[in-house]
Amino acid sequence: MLSLTDGGDTLVEATAAGRTATGEIVLERTDHHGRSERVRTFRAGTVTAVYRRGPADGGLYGWLPQPPDGTWWCY
Repeated sequence: MLSLTDGGDTLVEATAAGRTATGEIVLERTDHHGRSERVRTFRAGTVTAVYRRGPADGGLYGWLPQPPDGTWWCY
């Protein structure tokens, strides 16, 4: 899930998400052959927060915030 600067949220199903050195948020999906393909890219400055769905402390699934700066990938 992404929070956007226009005040809205968007939910995108993807296998991986990342933040590039330039601040872009990229979302990728792996096809049935194991190849990654880019699903969507958000320009730097259009996203205020990125969350991934995963297990939190205690094992319950929830929206986990990703770092607001620097480069990273989550799967």
